Amino acid sequence: MINSEPTITSSNTKSLDVKHLEEAFAIFYAESQKLEAQQSALQEKINQLSEELQKSNQRLGILVNAIPAGVILLENNIVLLHNPAMLHFLPSLSAGQSFVIPSDWQPSIAPGEYVINTLDADSSKPQKTVQVVRIDDGIRSYIQIQDITANISLHQETQRENRLSAMGKMAAGIAHQFRTPLATALLYSSHLCDDDLAPEMSKEFAQRLRKQLLDLEKLSQDMLRFISNRPSKTILVSARQIIDEAIASIQALFESKHVQLKIEWNAPTSTLLLVEPKSIPNAIVAILENALSVSKPGDRVLIQAKVESKKLGISIEDQGPGIASTIIDSLFEPFFTTSANGTGLGLSIAKNTIEAHRGSIAVESSAKGAVFKITLPVTSE
Repeated sequence: MINSEPTITSSNTKSLDVKHLEEAFAIFYAESQKLEAQQSALQEKINQLSEELQKSNQRLGILVNAIPAGVILLENNIVLLHNPAMLHFLPSLSAGQSFVIPSDWQPSIAPGEYVINTLDADSSKPQKTVQVVRIDDGIRSYIQIQDITANISLHQETQRENRLSAMGKMAAGIAHQFRTPLATALLYSSHLCDDDLAPEMSKEFAQRLRKQLLDLEKLSQDMLRFISNRPSKTILVSARQIIDEAIASIQALFESKHVQLKIEWNAPTSTLLLVEPKSIPNAIVAILENALSVSKPGDRVLIQAKVESKKLGISIEDQGPGIASTIIDSLFEPFFTTSANGTGLGLSIAKNTIEAHRGSIAVESSAKGAVFKITLPVTSE
């Protein structure tokens, strides 16, 4: 039987293999050309980006070296780089050393702020206050140190001028505040000059005179505190201790009026404040006195405390009638009062005290009563 299919010879097979190989090489060459073109374009882009990055780094370096704030780059808390301005704050700083806050930098009122004392104790040069901001990004950290002495001085001077302006506007109110107790004191003193006055009446008039003079003395002290209210000497104090002192000084008045004073403490017991020890409790007492004045027997005044974002929040809530919308904006103004016996300086002094410690105070009113909200910066040891 004869096979009719064509026979594939070895020469034909070799011819096909060569053809396929040529086609493969052609494809490989074409793809190689494309790859080389892409690599060339990529290298050109890399060179362009590297050049732009270098120029950007140069511009950034010029900018960082020009700013008055000190800047440090750390890696694992070791100094890698710093700008020249940093040597104004840390003259001995150099690359390769660990970064630590100098031991002679005293913590200020707000977190991240430090007071640098002058080397000469007799120098009239004011203390320098600096702000340290640290940003951590993995093993790297960026630190900025800025002199904020002028900003603080300007803020304090602005507050003082505002208080003096308020005192000027309320000069008539001051005269009225002094006139009544002074006239009463003069009346009682004239009675004491009467030779025919009975001994028991003499003693009663002397006690009344003393009360009027004490009221005058308190009013004058309040006005002085209102004008020059600023922390003179701050120390680290437990936040809970501050509130406990305020409660202890007014607890008896609450008990005598049968009003409950309750505290809900939701902050860490280690919470510390850098404050003037007496001024902050006095400010809290002023707000508690206001809450007590609008409370009835059987009511409750609630103090709540918590820490959020490095700030201590204190809220004081009463169950009084609330504050009318027509007067809520005037509540902290000097000499504004709805009480016949009040001077109108208590809440103003409290506001000045809290703001002088870099805090804030606000009030909200509802049908359930009024809520005073205080914030104060928390300081860590």
